[in-house]
Amino acid sequence: MATSPLLLLLLLLVAAAAAATGDEASPPPSSSSSNAAAPAVSVVGGRTEIRDVGGNKEVQSLGRFAVAEHNRRLRHGGSGAGDPVVPVKLAFSRVVAAQKQVVSGVAYYLKVVARDPRAGGDRAFDAVVVVKAWLKSKELVSFTPSLK
Repeated sequence: MATSPLLLLLLLLVAAAAAATGDEASPPPSSSSSNAAAPAVSVVGGRTEIRDVGGNKEVQSLGRFAVAEHNRRLRHGGSGAGDPVVPVKLAFSRVVAAQKQVVSGVAYYLKVVARDPRAGGDRAFDAVVVVKAWLKSKELVSFTPSLK
């Protein structure tokens, strides 16, 4: 009985797919030194650390947007999204830490430092900004004083 070329092609594709996924299923090699830098492991849907936030213009721009949006909401009478109100206008200083997560768009979790004239110095705030590039939109989801 002759085997059809289509069946052979299908079997080849299944074998190639199985071989390609076999490498991903094996656990990453463990390091004998606990101080060695671990390779970046990306979890689907998980947060990833953004390195060099001080030099990342996009992240600094998102931090500036978060503070400006906070100030705009104060002028219009509310913070929205049920966040505790920080009842003072702030001046953006810098973003000191950031993570991103792919959701329906990209959610950025920012640690923003802003000048609080009431406290007479810089304070840290946690901000979440969701960017939907295909809609050309940015939304401040939350802006709260940082506990850390």
